[in-house]
Amino acid sequence: MQMLPYLLGQGVFGFVDGSNTCPSPHVLVGDGTSLQVNPLFLHWKQQDQFILSALLSSLSMEVLHLVVGCQSSCSAWHTLEQALASTSNSRIMQGSLQDLRQGDESVTQFMQKAKALFNELAADGQPVSLEDFNLYMFRGLRGEFKDLVTSLITKVEPLSYVDLHSHASPHA
Repeated sequence: MQMLPYLLGQGVFGFVDGSNTCPSPHVLVGDGTSLQVNPLFLHWKQQDQFILSALLSSLSMEVLHLVVGCQSSCSAWHTLEQALASTSNSRIMQGSLQDLRQGDESVTQFMQKAKALFNELAADGQPVSLEDFNLYMFRGLRGEFKDLVTSLITKVEPLSYVDLHSHASPHA
């Protein structure tokens, strides 16, 4: 997930992984016989809802339905982890990468779609090597890129996404 660096950088990853647990909603006050709303609970709840909102706003429509009804950032995070880390989902995405074709799309659109699948597989713990990514890209480009693909496939080192894009864009 691309939210991970943000959550870690903000120091709030403990909310989504469950290590920063919710304080008790009430605390005993005075002689220990009356309850009062715990201000730590209110602050924790506010922070958690802010994180949940950030998570929800970062999701695409394709996965947003998975977390409808989740009441906490931890619940949403774990739901997404379970749904997106499944082996069958990874196989579907890998199949999508293998079947990826440029069609009528621009080079940029095609490569963005491929890169998104590449990143999703990596996030699911099923990374695709850069060499394989190059091959999927070469296979998916339209026939007009045949000469370019022939010259690029002979390179010793696989090309980065940026290098592939810079080579293919002028030929579009």
